[in-house]
Amino acid sequence: MSTFFFLRHFQIPLDDKPFVQVKRSFSIGVDVVTSFGYRKDVDSQWICKQDLPPPILDERTPSPPPQRVDSSSLLTEVLTKLRGLRAFVGERFDVMDTRLDAMDARFDGMDT
Repeated sequence: MSTFFFLRHFQIPLDDKPFVQVKRSFSIGVDVVTSFGYRKDVDSQWICKQDLPPPILDERTPSPPPQRVDSSSLLTEVLTKLRGLRAFVGERFDVMDTRLDAMDARFDGMDT
């Protein structure tokens, strides 16, 4: 008897009333699913990232050999970029010095 009141109190459907299932649907974005470590395979099925087979490399198209850069040309390029940066920064500081000198002259003129 107490079970009956408990079920009624929490509005749990009983055998004498028809049960109506509440349908809810939620959309989950691809970003959310991939953040949990799942990826789509070839058949568009979601599987865990660790369970994915390794990608099949096409043996007909070999990867290009690594490019070897001459160290002296690389060093020359870096030095050229540094010189350009030094010239740019030097010009900016010269402009700032000129502006500060002009501001000092104005402030000196205000005092008198």
